[in-house]
Amino acid sequence: MMVLRCSSNARNMRELVSLSDAAGLEALFLSPAAASKMTLAELEFAFYLAKRAFEANGNVSKKRMNEAMLFLACETNFSSAARKMGAADPSDFALVLEGDSAPARLRKALELESLGSMRLLKWGKKKGDYSEGELAVERMALARIRN
Repeated sequence: MMVLRCSSNARNMRELVSLSDAAGLEALFLSPAAASKMTLAELEFAFYLAKRAFEANGNVSKKRMNEAMLFLACETNFSSAARKMGAADPSDFALVLEGDSAPARLRKALELESLGSMRLLKWGKKKGDYSEGELAVERMALARIRN
């Protein structure tokens, strides 16, 4: 999984998503502030839950990346999840890719000005008996049940 902090020449986020779709990239665009508070386990589990939702035909969104954002935000409403977690400005955003991709390909496809990796902790800091990542994973799993 790649987590990158980027800026693009795209006019708005809608254009950036269109560039991503045209290049065949399955990318998740998050706000840098939201991404910096996450753990790697949390991101991996959101992608896992999104995959399982599609396999069970229990998905809310038509795109797997949007489904992952719904899980990350613990929401079933995409507008609310996008406000909470999504990138708002193409001049500064966090790009999450499930696999690896060549930086040159990403620069060209998404018209990136800058591209740098973001380091996330695997499980995060301890909070009592559990880590931040464990608590976030539990919150994601339970959010869909409550809704």
